[in-house]
Amino acid sequence: MCWEECCGNQHRGCPHFVTLYYTGEKWDCGSPTCALSAAHMHPNSRTCSCNRTYQDRRRVLNLIQEPCDACKEAAFAARVRRR
Repeated sequence: MCWEECCGNQHRGCPHFVTLYYTGEKWDCGSPTCALSAAHMHPNSRTCSCNRTYQDRRRVLNLIQEPCDACKEAAFAARVRRR
């Protein structure tokens, strides 16, 4: 699977990485079963079922000690429902 670099925030209060943007930097995996690779085994086939998604190569910009916003909202909703 080929990679695409993304930059974002790593939250330590929860295990989430929040992507802020993609840099445009891409790496070729060299696999013949990856449709995005230059070594793809059948590049002209229209019915190719090979993988067509990039895997994120994460670059941490900020290490945040709190949970992400989605986890904070879920925790708040859980507290409100208990009342």
